Amino acid sequence: MNDIPSPDQLGAWKPLDELGGERLERLHAKASAERLKRGVRLEAARETRHLVYLLKGRASVSEPDGEGAFIEAGSATSAHPLFDGLSRRAVARLDSGSVVMRLPRSLFDLLLDEQRQSAYQVQETYVGDSSMRLVQRLLTEIHGNRLELPVMPKIARHLAAMDEDDDLDKLYRILRLEPSLAGRIIQACNSPAYRRPGHTVTLLSDAIALLGFVTVRQLALAMTLSAPFKVKAPEARKLLAPVWRDSVRVSVVAALIARESATSLNSERCLLAGLMHQVGHIPIILYSAEEGGAGSGELQEALDQVGGMIGREVLSFWGFEEAVAVVPERLQEVTQPQEGQPSIADAVSLARILCDRTRGGKQPEGLPADRYPGTVRLGLDLADPGACATLLERSRSELRELQQALG
Repeated sequence: MNDIPSPDQLGAWKPLDELGGERLERLHAKASAERLKRGVRLEAARETRHLVYLLKGRASVSEPDGEGAFIEAGSATSAHPLFDGLSRRAVARLDSGSVVMRLPRSLFDLLLDEQRQSAYQVQETYVGDSSMRLVQRLLTEIHGNRLELPVMPKIARHLAAMDEDDDLDKLYRILRLEPSLAGRIIQACNSPAYRRPGHTVTLLSDAIALLGFVTVRQLALAMTLSAPFKVKAPEARKLLAPVWRDSVRVSVVAALIARESATSLNSERCLLAGLMHQVGHIPIILYSAEEGGAGSGELQEALDQVGGMIGREVLSFWGFEEAVAVVPERLQEVTQPQEGQPSIADAVSLARILCDRTRGGKQPEGLPADRYPGTVRLGLDLADPGACATLLERSRSELRELQQALG
């Protein structure tokens, strides 16, 4: 179809302008265009694997709880993806006969990562540095859509889709569909972390009423989202166990940061993003094990270089909203000086830094605002090491409770 713009034209659009000419041509080769009739609805949740642009026509884009926006092809707004900055609940309604273009998001992410790290390229050529060989194979698998991604447990999908406006009855209806999970929630309610003196809970409804919506949903999410990390391959399972423990700690600190910050960040979404910020490690470690294993240095190189990109691909594949899905790729967000509202990535990246710096019982260091501008966006003053220590101390009891409940 001749409706697809040239690579040079695409280079003026966001975020495609971050790619160079040769990489734009490779992305352009994978573009597809579709003519659609007036009244057709496009749903963000069904387009997570693509960057969608309006080439011709008009569209109204809206979210259930927000104001709508009108987009016309050829306008400045149409140079951005149709669902740019919106949640997966957003919907676009075509107000006229239109043409939309789709670009594979995974390929764009791959090309962008390739451009930022010019030490390697997605080509079937030999890479001399031994630490790059696993990275090269992984990128080739991703580019060919051959890398096997983990499956999100169905009940976790239902839990992740809930929001703070949902009630206890809906949570109960979801949890009772999985008797083993319901049993673990009851068990957690009777654990030392949550047990009330002289009160033993035997019913799921009583456990939910006693612990409350937020605590039960957090417990259930942690219990179900741990499943993809518990793989069958012994060596991979051994490597993923500490990754999950680390993710739980980061998630608790991220949720606390959201509550402590002078912002409207949702602590539950920060906890969810923290739990999943290393999900990209799963396919990398499994792939390495299936390929006969890799040296620790080679594996760590792959985790550092493409773990975030693959993590975003996994979360997009699972249908997570963009603000959560981008977190694995933005674990240095808190060090970036951009203006605007704080993001979930700010909270998780700050939690990641705090946890890394206090690993093994080390004392926390201060985080001055000039080096960590994200703390200003979050409304937190952590320049003094004592402030960091206080924040981490507040997280310890919550972490202990969650760890005890998870067993």
